[in-house]
Amino acid sequence: MSLRAKIHKPSEPLVFYEIVPPSVDDSSEMEDRLKLVGDVAGLVDVINIPEIRDELARGPRRGNFRQRIEPRVFAKAIHDRHSLETSVNRVTVHDSLDDQRRWLKESAEVYGVRDLILVGGESVQFTYPGPSVSETAKLANAEKLDLLLGGITIPSRPREAERVLSKHKSGIEFFTTQVLLDAAPTVSLLRALDGVKAHLILSFTPVSHPRDLTFLKWLGVGVPESLAISVDQAPERESAAAASIELAKRILQEVFSHLTPLSPAIGIQVERITKRNSAAALQMLIELADFYPKLLRQTMSAMPVDTTQPK
Repeated sequence: MSLRAKIHKPSEPLVFYEIVPPSVDDSSEMEDRLKLVGDVAGLVDVINIPEIRDELARGPRRGNFRQRIEPRVFAKAIHDRHSLETSVNRVTVHDSLDDQRRWLKESAEVYGVRDLILVGGESVQFTYPGPSVSETAKLANAEKLDLLLGGITIPSRPREAERVLSKHKSGIEFFTTQVLLDAAPTVSLLRALDGVKAHLILSFTPVSHPRDLTFLKWLGVGVPESLAISVDQAPERESAAAASIELAKRILQEVFSHLTPLSPAIGIQVERITKRNSAAALQMLIELADFYPKLLRQTMSAMPVDTTQPK
């Protein structure tokens, strides 16, 4: 079943796996990434491909920035090799409205992009030359392009429900979250979005080393102190990674325990934020791809049918 079919069926499990595009200066990375796609193909519905930029607002990186190939180019390579559905990310704010129009049409007509996640700027303190996420979504719809549009949500951000509602009204139908290490912000966001017919894709990543937490903090993820202590004191990295998988399951259980018939639908995404966590990310995907559908079916079967109209 396609992503756009599942988006409109809350009872259907929806599993994403994020894979960063290969760098432009290492041809072997393309084969490595395509092999990884093959490894996870039977476990996922969609490969999510982020657009990696040198983000200045977050401060200096730990290592040198590596230029990546365009997500849509990687998406076409995945389709040609594996015929697996992809979701291409596009940062909207760096190019003019006319440039975005050309990019959107070319992506749909030449590269075969069908599922697109629109991403905004790093900080509201910056002035950007290009359109916002909502403006780009309206542009795509005005051009009558055959695109299913998604966005990004950060549940812990103040007034996040207002942002999600505004983007949803402009044509955004699903939202991938920032990596989650705590259930509370997501529960609060879901309560504020009761009645909104959209999908929230909850994102998780294994953590095996204190440097993983440092990187997540650099990305803007809130790291609970208890998690930082447990990772720092873990007797071995494998046990820390296993504990983070269990944390993801607890977060899912907590979120699902607060769902109502009016709640947005829930999918999941697994990310590999560091190469050393490759095996742990695959293990997380294997376990969550089994755990989450069972939890979804159990929750949906116990829930009365929603007959309300969408907002």
